Amino acid sequence: MIRSEILQEKDKVQARLSAECSSIHEYLGKSHLAAEKVAESYGFILKYAELPNKVLQRTPLTLRR
Repeated sequence: MIRSEILQEKDKVQARLSAECSSIHEYLGKSHLAAEKVAESYGFILKYAELPNKVLQRTPLTLRR
């Protein structure tokens, strides 16, 4: 398995956030902020895709449970 400084940092942050967050919403918000901080410390900027503001539709994969 390929390991790098950035992947090790990602694993460390994920473990910390999993332990301290009480909801997925809190986890997502804090992980977004942590990702921006790590990216900045390594000298790059995260750029997310712009998606249309549409209601998500169920797909056959999500219908099977």
